[in-house]
Amino acid sequence: MASLVLGMDFYEKEVYVGLWNEEERCTKSFNVPAKSDGEHIPLFVVPTSKETFIAGHEGIAYSIREGCNGVSLLYGKNVKERVEVNGMEFGISELLAGFIGDILTAVRKCYAGAAFSRICITGERMNPEDSRRLSDALMRLGYGKERFFIINHANAFLRYMVSSDEIRRRQRSVTIDTDSFGSEVYFYNPADRGMGFPAYIERLEASPALNVELYEITDEEKRKEAFEDVVSYVMKQDRNINCLYVTGRIAEDERIKDVLRRYASASLKIFSGQNLYSSGACYRAVDEKLKDGILCDGEVFHTVSVEGYKDAVIDGIALINAGCPLSRAKGRIYLIPDNSDKIVFRIRDLRNGHSEAVNFPLDGLIHRENRTNRLEITVWFPDIKTLVIKVRDLGFGEIYPASYRVCEQTIML
Repeated sequence: MASLVLGMDFYEKEVYVGLWNEEERCTKSFNVPAKSDGEHIPLFVVPTSKETFIAGHEGIAYSIREGCNGVSLLYGKNVKERVEVNGMEFGISELLAGFIGDILTAVRKCYAGAAFSRICITGERMNPEDSRRLSDALMRLGYGKERFFIINHANAFLRYMVSSDEIRRRQRSVTIDTDSFGSEVYFYNPADRGMGFPAYIERLEASPALNVELYEITDEEKRKEAFEDVVSYVMKQDRNINCLYVTGRIAEDERIKDVLRRYASASLKIFSGQNLYSSGACYRAVDEKLKDGILCDGEVFHTVSVEGYKDAVIDGIALINAGCPLSRAKGRIYLIPDNSDKIVFRIRDLRNGHSEAVNFPLDGLIHRENRTNRLEITVWFPDIKTLVIKVRDLGFGEIYPASYRVCEQTIML
């Protein structure tokens, strides 16, 4: 029986699938129209005031009435863990399992019942709760945790770029990912192998220019103008872009393509379409060990260390390493510093090799002789661009009782 590696992208009302072609060492992507009685089964719909559709077992579309602004299967604050459908109660993971199972069955039929060795699923604005629900759904279908991966669109874009041909892999690129809530923008920065700098994705911070809900603009000319404002804003952020990718339903609009043609030039290539995310997910499933040389979205860019004694010499003691997931980016150490005036932290940016020393003054914490201070040092990243350092006095045995005073410093990176 043949074995397939599959990438799947949940996007609005459609599912895109990427399959690994072993002979050509590349992916091929296509759209899977999930239908019931000739209608699309939405994986995600714009919430309405009274009802929203979600996918159910065997491709049945169920209508759920709620007294809120609607319920989506994966995304949104109003998602419930268990819902009642036609008098029967289902868990969201159970419904997801039924829907994903239908898609896998449809793909298998095209390949004479082939099995799936690994699966990677991606989706727009993916959060930890979405990932958990998808994990539960895949385990219900009998897939162990070692056989599936769940990533967001930013990391799917990163995988797509680093797994593409050499020319594309070296180009600085940006994707404008449009959905019902606005536009998400991801910059791809290629690796510099000579300097040892990794490839990474950088998100453009949310702004009023990106929060325009393009799908809500019914006037085609005004929608075109609004989209042109988005593209203009994005291109002003970095004028060294070689490739522009536009994804989402907006990319299928002919008027929008007119806007993109005006930007196209010998130095700027433009692509539109949704398949890059399913292909990126597929590349992630194929090459699960591809880690060296890339920094994924959601991982910290900086290594944080503190000067202290290590093997009888003063050295930098690592507290947080670059590449650590943001959710686990926390370090703690108990230190007796060499002097009572300050502690020296070193912060190195893995993206460009830049390193800087940060002095943490101890004046407001303790006043003792050198090497008579035992301190608890904690550092963490509340977000990707903010580092917090907290130092607490633990005294020095019976000589100096602990005051438990705390000093905290926030550093914007």
